[in-house]
Amino acid sequence: MIFLNILKIIGFVLLGIIGLILFIILLVLIWPFKYKIEADYHEKFKAKAVLSFLFHFVRVIFTFEDGNPLLVAKVLWIKVYENNFSEEPEEELSDTDEIPDDFFDSSGEVAEGSTESPNEGDEAGESDESAYTKEKENEEEITEEDFGPGKEEIDEFMAKELPPESPKSVVDEFFDHIENIISKLREKWYNLKRSVNEFRKKARYYSRMIRYYYKVLHYKSMEPAFKMVKKTLIGIFKHIRPRKVRITLHYGADDPADTANAIAIYSMIYPYFRKQIRFDADFDQKIIEGNAYIKGHFQLCVLAFYAIRAYLNKHVRKMIKLFTREGKKHG
Repeated sequence: MIFLNILKIIGFVLLGIIGLILFIILLVLIWPFKYKIEADYHEKFKAKAVLSFLFHFVRVIFTFEDGNPLLVAKVLWIKVYENNFSEEPEEELSDTDEIPDDFFDSSGEVAEGSTESPNEGDEAGESDESAYTKEKENEEEITEEDFGPGKEEIDEFMAKELPPESPKSVVDEFFDHIENIISKLREKWYNLKRSVNEFRKKARYYSRMIRYYYKVLHYKSMEPAFKMVKKTLIGIFKHIRPRKVRITLHYGADDPADTANAIAIYSMIYPYFRKQIRFDADFDQKIIEGNAYIKGHFQLCVLAFYAIRAYLNKHVRKMIKLFTREGKKHG
């Protein structure tokens, strides 16, 4: 009886764990992820992007300010990950570094709390002075006779007769040099031929791949697959598109004609984004300033639905197989 009760408790615990896992998976798939992007440019560029989930319970924040990017992940207020993408160089002392004013006290001695004690400074000074005096003494001891052999040794060497060098040895040495040069040239030529052959192999391989994919893309039977892919991409874009967009731009160029061209471009897109984009032209000065605010959301279940629907389409699967066949064949 006790054993059955233990099994029952273990079963309830396992069911609870499985139910919790399923609940978390459904929550992640159904609950929307919200994103917000803010950017501003006034002499300096700065931006901030936030991806949040479940009432900001989980947040991923990316900031860019003063040329320093920073990525932070938080669960509630607890920071679980941080990466600033920048490596600060280690500080090194240089010859131009000045000694701080509080290094010495009023009596000229090293102040307490400094990184170097008086004894260490005195010992360093004494060692430097002793090394300098020793170097000067060594320089005074050196005379002209200390450099190279003496006069008697030079006379004795000049009186000796060197063994005669036969013409055959000179000719052999000359041909040895010629042989070394020829061997080096042959090695260079072999390396050049090998590089050219490798380049030709790669060129043939990529040209064959391009011809294959070009042929696949122009098959009439690929039209249903392309239509499905296009439909999937449009659906994904409509789902993740921003719900709120506010862009303000203050622009002025050196040449007023360039500013007028910018106004003409803005007038073309104004009917589609009359509430989202505001453009202020400046004909008096050269200036570029502005800010942007973008906000939206998306659900993973919707993205998964579009992806699974496209993959289950037989035309899309055939297209994927045709595209991957050449890659598998040639690794």
